Amino acid sequence: MNNYFNPQQPLRLLPKSCALGLMMCCAVGCQTFGGSGKGLSSLNPFGSPSDATASIDDIKGPMERTILASNSQSIVSTASLANTPEFQEYQAAKALYDAGNFAAAEKAFDKIAEDYALDDTGQYRRRTLGNFYKAPSERKAKYSDGPLREDALFMLAESRYQQEKFPGAEDVYLGLLKDYPNTRHLEASSKRLYDIALTWMDFKQTTNGEVQMAGYEENGRSGRPKIVANEEYNRPGFFNFFDKKRPTTDTEGRALEALKAIWLNDPTGPLADDALMLTASHYLRIGSHAEAAETYQLLREEFPNSPHAKDAYILGSYVTQASYQGAAYDEKNLEQSRQLKSIALASFQDLTPEERERLETELKEVEETKIAREFENALFWLGKGNFTAVEMVCHQIINTHPSSFYAGKARGLLSKLPEYQKRNTLMLALEGVTVADIPSIDATQTAMVPEYQPNPAPAKTESPTSEPEVEEEKKPRFFPSWGMPKLRPVPKDPEEHEGSNAPPFNPNPGYDEAQPGKATLTLGQEPATTR
Repeated sequence: MNNYFNPQQPLRLLPKSCALGLMMCCAVGCQTFGGSGKGLSSLNPFGSPSDATASIDDIKGPMERTILASNSQSIVSTASLANTPEFQEYQAAKALYDAGNFAAAEKAFDKIAEDYALDDTGQYRRRTLGNFYKAPSERKAKYSDGPLREDALFMLAESRYQQEKFPGAEDVYLGLLKDYPNTRHLEASSKRLYDIALTWMDFKQTTNGEVQMAGYEENGRSGRPKIVANEEYNRPGFFNFFDKKRPTTDTEGRALEALKAIWLNDPTGPLADDALMLTASHYLRIGSHAEAAETYQLLREEFPNSPHAKDAYILGSYVTQASYQGAAYDEKNLEQSRQLKSIALASFQDLTPEERERLETELKEVEETKIAREFENALFWLGKGNFTAVEMVCHQIINTHPSSFYAGKARGLLSKLPEYQKRNTLMLALEGVTVADIPSIDATQTAMVPEYQPNPAPAKTESPTSEPEVEEEKKPRFFPSWGMPKLRPVPKDPEEHEGSNAPPFNPNPGYDEAQPGKATLTLGQEPATTR
């Protein structure tokens, strides 16, 4: 056994044929690959070179091969156009632009871009006369698509920008990003669109220090954000007939379109989060709280590391709370505002003491607004005439939130509940009791709250005469009640009912003392044994 597993004699473990084959393969391999200078080291089965002369410089991955293929194609197409009249025309237009003759350069670049423009069929718009009457599948373009039109479009937009023709420049920049999403002029086009939007609108970035919540109302609705600084923000008119730098119509919409194109086409660029912040600030200043909340949410989700993240959370909580319509509507926006304020307090350590105190105060106001929803529910049941539900909701508010503002209102509603119970239900619903109609009672004044009785009975007084007391007929509480049919009263004694031939009523038919708990069904017959 020891000799069989002896590591000094490993060939004993292999058959002689395997050992002979291995020696022949080594010999053939050395003779075959010896002349290449790499030997068997280049065929290492473990995937790593066995000597220092091996290299992986010639090995390329799929992404590198794709990039090299596209670069080589661009180089070939550019080289093929180098000696063509079209390329010479582009160079001449570029010389005009470099010389400062932007008007002439605009016309030259416009002609080149139009010559290379494609239609819906994928062919160039300007075709030869021989291709004009052919079918779309048989038409042939005069030129092949290349980087010439891409550069011509960008230089056309630059020529218009230098002449301060901003509406026309914006159109060309947007068309360039649409036709060439991966253009090499993406960053430069984004900067130009950003400058054009700022020139048209004079956008002002809003910070959380410039916004405050309006006065808290006591009718169950939340406060709305109010701009307290930079109130000189002016929105341009819809029509424009004198300023050539602005569009003829809808300057505001065109400016927002330019900002949108920046963060849509260049989301990883340096201006994407700035464009979103300016858009959200604009919606906040004009009072479009729903649009501002959506834009701030997009900024928080797509750019969590942006320097505008803190303002996006705080201002986003303001506009989300401002979108809350009141206690009679859904509380989704109110809950989302509470979450944003809590996240801002826990996540941002650079909050100033004033900002932190302000957020904590606003959180308390949000909690008070949520209690207002419960009190609004009590007023809802009051209008329905369900006084038991009103009492239950009021006691829940008092026990759950004893120190809140609406706890005093709940005590006041309980104090007036007997008075409301005596009123007509329909008239009470039409009256529309609100929070302002209910007095506020402190916890020290709870003795003033009378005990609520669901059905208060009138006080009985002893009559000196021996005449029987006649009960007053109760009128229906619900109004109106005219024309309602009157039902015959049910006789108290069944024997007084005329025409009654029914057998006497037995509450335990078929009861058998021998088998308690078991009854037999009898129809029209008396049980054999009765209890």
